[in-house]
Amino acid sequence: MTNAAETTVPDKRPPTREALLDAALTLFLERGFAATRVEDIAVQAGISKGAVYLHFATKKELFEGVVQAGVLQRLEQAEQLAAGFEGSAMELLTTMLQNNLLEFWGSPSSGIVKLVIAESQQFPELAIQYYETVTGRARELLEQIIRHGLERGEFRELDPDYTARVILNALDYELVLNHTLGPDARGRSEPHRYIEALLRLIRASVVCEGAA
Repeated sequence: MTNAAETTVPDKRPPTREALLDAALTLFLERGFAATRVEDIAVQAGISKGAVYLHFATKKELFEGVVQAGVLQRLEQAEQLAAGFEGSAMELLTTMLQNNLLEFWGSPSSGIVKLVIAESQQFPELAIQYYETVTGRARELLEQIIRHGLERGEFRELDPDYTARVILNALDYELVLNHTLGPDARGRSEPHRYIEALLRLIRASVVCEGAA
């Protein structure tokens, strides 16, 4: 006979935050924030609704967790890269877009930008929070890189604020377009080609002759 002490007990530990965030991201992107219920997320994660609240008090907190895990962590990595970078401003911008950004574009989290815009009318607080924690912070990082290039004499005279806005808007628009329409009518979208084209435009328009 099997000793009662040796009987295998099912693991009833609460699911990890990562599993819940994955489930929430999947459903938010498929259905939208408004149409996704906490019960739906629980089913997607294979747990009870009550177990969700062990980690997140509200659906809004789940959304905040999705943004933190999928976007803010990558933005923090980019900020760390910029803080320790020893090359030129253009080299930093190139490295950031070709490496950090392309990795993000290949992840499901790249659909969060479109999600925020789509839900902004019904949930303006989500859009405001996203702008303050992500968009504004990313724009500030780009502006710092541009100002660094100006101070070093690498860039032509320009408006750092609005140049950063133009670059970020170009990136966000492509993400939204891809997640709204899918591959364009001429074939499969190729993010690396888009990034390279954008970098060529930046080099041609802002980098001083002879600078890196």
